[in-house]
Amino acid sequence: MPGLRRYVEWTNRGRRTDRVVYVLKEWDLPKPLPGAEWQLDTKFNLANELLRDPELKSVLKAALEKGSEVVIQKRRWDE
Repeated sequence: MPGLRRYVEWTNRGRRTDRVVYVLKEWDLPKPLPGAEWQLDTKFNLANELLRDPELKSVLKAALEKGSEVVIQKRRWDE
């Protein structure tokens, strides 16, 4: 899916908030939590993520319909 990107929310102290957003366009990013900001996940690969987590399909469908979809993902992003 060209254009679909994942952003990870980080606090200004360098910690993850566990919130992740999938968007088509950067201007569809929701407001971050106070004291946090969205950072593009440059390692995101849609095909690999769908193979690893087939339930992600419903999240991606919602992102395509609404422009963005925020989810809570408690896992390490440097895997």
